[in-house]
Amino acid sequence: MNESWIKQLWRPLIAYQYFAVCVCDFIVFPAASMYFLNQQWEPLTLKESGFYHLAMSAIIGVAAWTRGQEKIKRIMMGEEVETITTTESQTPTR
Repeated sequence: MNESWIKQLWRPLIAYQYFAVCVCDFIVFPAASMYFLNQQWEPLTLKESGFYHLAMSAIIGVAAWTRGQEKIKRIMMGEEVETITTTESQTPTR
């Protein structure tokens, strides 16, 4: 199936964006704040009772669930068969 790149990659891009926000808000910005400003950092994403994390968890969770349902449907319809390719190791003979 030929999908556009944005339709194909939006799920991983959302996950990478969420990861980057968490790393910056909990690691990078606190370290920079302590080093440069000499004061404690208050995480921006924990304001408003952490609604950002609840929303992102819902988006990523529902996206993963629907993707799984799509794959199950394609496998049941016979459109997608996952093949496992293995390589046989060849040992030298004497």
